[in-house]
Parts: sequence; structure tokens; C-alpha cells
Amino acid sequence: MKTNIIKKCTTCNKELGRNKKRFCGELCYIKYKKDRDKKRYDLFRANFPEMPCNICGDIFKPIRKNNTACSRVCSSMQAKNRQQIKRVKKRKLPKVGPLEKKPLVITQDFSKFKRVNTAEFNPSDNTKSAVEEYLKKGNTILKLPDEPRPKIPSVNIVNGHSIEAVMGFGLEFEYDPNIRCFNYNFTAKNLRADDY
Repeated sequence: MKTNIIKKCTTCNKELGRNKKRFCGELCYIKYKKDRDKKRYDLFRANFPEMPCNICGDIFKPIRKNNTACSRVCSSMQAKNRQQIKRVKKRKLPKVGPLEKKPLVITQDFSKFKRVNTAEFNPSDNTKSAVEEYLKKGNTILKLPDEPRPKIPSVNIVNGHSIEAVMGFGLEFEYDPNIRCFNYNFTAKNLRADDY
């Protein structure tokens, strides 16, 4: 035989209907949830001792170990202060005004140079006489370190040096407009009709 057990709401102790199991309605369920969350919150908060707020100085009970502000307003002010301190630490260069100009100091490394009393000149050098007078007075000049010279001929060509003249090898060729192709060291007389 079935026994009729009357079920009651866990919040308000009213009798439940057919399809209800714990709560009579949505309002009772929300109230139960709030009470449960408050109990958990109080248990969690009870572990930490009271302390003063870093911003306003009011005494409050912290929720976490790293909680040092009593409210959202104080925590936002604390976050702004921390950001400002970070910005000041990160700033490496000093602030410069809009019209302020600092002189640019260029340091040259003369460790590779030597001080010499004599000089070598190119045949086309125009400053030879002035340098010789400067050296006769007992002054010295800086000499660059000795390095291998580039493979460039000393002859001045009007249209510049070709790759073959600089490197010293390669084919000599020129464009022949009569046959409309490049001529590789042979003339058009040597070509036959079958070659092109």
C-alpha cells in the first residue's frame, strides 16, 4: 500500500504540489540560495583578521590574503597609484620640452689609426702641397690601417668601368644593330644565315 508523505518547502514550510520536490516556487529557491551563499561567505571570511585599509585607513575584514582595500572605490584608487609607480619606473628617458634641443655628441674611435710624419699621394691629388707644408711645421696626420687595394684600374674611362675590366675576365660583347643581337668577339661576316 502507498503511504502519502506530505512534503514541505525547505524555506517557508508550505506543502508542496505534485511536481515540486524541495521548493514551492522560484522566490523560495532564490532566498535559499542567498542564505547558503552568505553562510559560505561568512565561513570563508572568518579566517583572516581585521586590518586597516591602505587608502582611507578604515578597519575592515579582508576576503583574501592579498586584499588591502576596504571597498571598490579604494581598490580602484590603489590600482591607479600602482600603475603610476610602474610608469615612473619604466620611464627611462627624461622628459624633453617641445623646443628644447640637446647637442648631439659624436665620439670617434681612433684606435685603428696611426700618427705619421710622412704621407703618400696619388698623382691627381690637389692637396699635396698643403699637406707637405703642414708636415714640415712638425705636425702629424692620421693614417688609415693598411688594407688590400680594390681591383680597379687607374685609367679613367669616360663611361665608367665594365665588370670585365674591373674583375679582369669575361667575354667582350657589344650590340650589333645590323643583325639585332649581341656580337661575342666575332663580326657579322662570320655569321651564316643558319646561325640566327
